[in-house]
Amino acid sequence: MNTLLANGIGLVFHVAPLHYLPFIARSGLLKSKVTLRDEGFSESHFRSKSKHLDSQRGFGDYIHLSTIGHPPILEAKLAAGFPHVCLSIQATILNGTEFDLCRYNVAMSRQLRRNDKPGFAEGPANGRYYDDQQIPIARTELEQQQLIQARNGGMLEVLVKPPLALAENTRVSVFSSEDREKATSVLEQLGAEWTVSLANAPGYQARDHYSSACDQFITMCLDDDSWKGNGLEFDRI
Repeated sequence: MNTLLANGIGLVFHVAPLHYLPFIARSGLLKSKVTLRDEGFSESHFRSKSKHLDSQRGFGDYIHLSTIGHPPILEAKLAAGFPHVCLSIQATILNGTEFDLCRYNVAMSRQLRRNDKPGFAEGPANGRYYDDQQIPIARTELEQQQLIQARNGGMLEVLVKPPLALAENTRVSVFSSEDREKATSVLEQLGAEWTVSLANAPGYQARDHYSSACDQFITMCLDDDSWKGNGLEFDRI
């Protein structure tokens, strides 16, 4: 059973820098860090502040989705003037797919089960520990039902094993008219029939040098389908 749909959660969301949209649209897939590394993407492709934390905590081979469309990471990046997109994905795409739920931010949580420390307590409101994971998750149908009900509309991370094929009804939310033009152009050039919509983000204005770097990246990516990026990522720029 798809526990998200069973509890009225019809959409899940994936946040990405705008300049990564060509990679996603060209393949039509969301992929984990492990998959991208196997495909030849260098370490500079990933966020420098968190790229190793997922793996260290037992979550390296997951695609990270969210049950809310404006998770804290998106708010922080937009506030800093970094162009980002949010993919809105029908939760029906997870029918027949195994996924885990986590109430905590995997990369940012500081309470971990490691070095003889107990971490978060197991229970209906947190889930339980599996394998070498340092943060509890909900994996079984019962655990997920309990966690969703305990969160009562609060954000959950939806953790999916790769790859995740995106359907034609995927929506790409952007947060300025300029970003909408860029995203629309990318999708048209790559033949992706996704919808681009302008979402509200009060105070967001892409900084000029970030916007210019994003434009150059997108141009190079569209010109060469074997190109793997130039190290642009907004934790380091």
